[in-house]
Amino acid sequence: MDAFEILVVVLSSLLALFLALSIVVAVFAIKLVKNLKQISDKAVVLVNDASSVAATMKKAAAPAVVARFIAEQVNRAIKRHGDKSNNKED
Repeated sequence: MDAFEILVVVLSSLLALFLALSIVVAVFAIKLVKNLKQISDKAVVLVNDASSVAATMKKAAAPAVVARFIAEQVNRAIKRHGDKSNNKED
């Protein structure tokens, strides 16, 4: 066996080794990409849910503020009316 044949055997062995390693790395990369896609899909769903909750809260907040204001005004009127009726009784 001369040097050329030894070189061919060594290079073909290294080529086979690198081919096997690249296949393994490619499989792991594909799995990683799939996992990242699942995570990004879940993040999109989470953001959509959060935005719908925020929209619902925004819609509910305005009537709640108005209702609170009206309740405060009614309570003030009742207190004032109650104070005047107590003064008349004395």
